[in-house]
Amino acid sequence: MIGPDETEEPWVGERGSDPRQVRDELRRLIADRGWAQRVEAARVHTEWQEIAGEQLARHTEPVRLHGGVLVVRASSPAWATQVRYLARELAARANAVLGEGQVRQVTLIAGRLSADDRRER
Repeated sequence: MIGPDETEEPWVGERGSDPRQVRDELRRLIADRGWAQRVEAARVHTEWQEIAGEQLARHTEPVRLHGGVLVVRASSPAWATQVRYLARELAARANAVLGEGQVRQVTLIAGRLSADDRRER
């Protein structure tokens, strides 16, 4: 039988101490599952404004980053041209934020941004 000061839960510390940090558990899970590269690639979405800059980020969005290829959606042909022109710089900025070697190539698709869909709801 478990006493009032005991627990079967592995994430709970001794009574009076803090539970283990969720961050530490997530890091362990990510490492155990081999998800580190995928998690880093997903950061492109949260860091897009820093990578692209405020103005470009308003007219573009990252679609995915897989195998070193960053796919970017541009809201119009004019913004797609701008991204093509800045592709090397975008890759360098992304690597500075996400870690060297994460982005080797930037490719483009044109279409409606998902932020546009959210604004209309």
